[in-house]
Amino acid sequence: MSDYHFGYGSNLDLDDWKKWCDDYGRKSNEMQVEPGIFFLPDYELDFHYKSGSRGGGALDVVERPGHAVAGKLFKVTGDGWKSLNRKEGYNPKRTTNSYEPKQVEVLSENGEQRTAITYVVTQAKDEKKHVPPAPGYIEIVERAYDHYGITKSHPWAKEQLAASGKGKVTKSAVDHLFIYGTLRDGEERSGILSEFSSKAYKDCKIRGRLIDLPGGYPGLISGDGTVVGEIHHTPNIQDALEGVEG
Repeated sequence: MSDYHFGYGSNLDLDDWKKWCDDYGRKSNEMQVEPGIFFLPDYELDFHYKSGSRGGGALDVVERPGHAVAGKLFKVTGDGWKSLNRKEGYNPKRTTNSYEPKQVEVLSENGEQRTAITYVVTQAKDEKKHVPPAPGYIEIVERAYDHYGITKSHPWAKEQLAASGKGKVTKSAVDHLFIYGTLRDGEERSGILSEFSSKAYKDCKIRGRLIDLPGGYPGLISGDGTVVGEIHHTPNIQDALEGVEG
């Protein structure tokens, strides 16, 4: 299990965390903030859970390719995980929980990959519809965004938070796409991306390795090798992904 918690909602705000710990006799110093801003790739914010203690909607992160959620990493020590579990309404001995821990991979602003634990709403508590945020909830998250410099460095994060709070579909803030294989310039499928790309950077490298897929096409998987490709600026990443993948 990772020693780090990825916070994206009310857990971002240490004042909110300290107040909860004081109310329940827990130690707030067992969760310490790490330097830097981190991102959870291929997820987006969603309000589809009603918090009884807050009297309204509370955030969740749900999988959505091409999107990203901004947040912070916290080093958890001592009984910090027990406190977080209790705050998030999780008890492994119960059959029904509000949130549950999930191991995820997050990225720093420099592209460093870190393993962390975040909390996601359980299927049993998913309302399957938009739940308006609890009074003051958005302000708690916005306060943390401002405090940690997320608002200044990545204003799209606050815009997505506001859109999620209104139940609106958010546009991805990710606007670059790494391609390899037959999509590269001069290859047989290079024309597919041309209508979505406004600028290309050639001879880019990422960590991973290629495997052979049925039909003679390459596939990218995690690995310690180096894969050479291109990075394209794609203002509408969702359309680009759908166009590339068909």
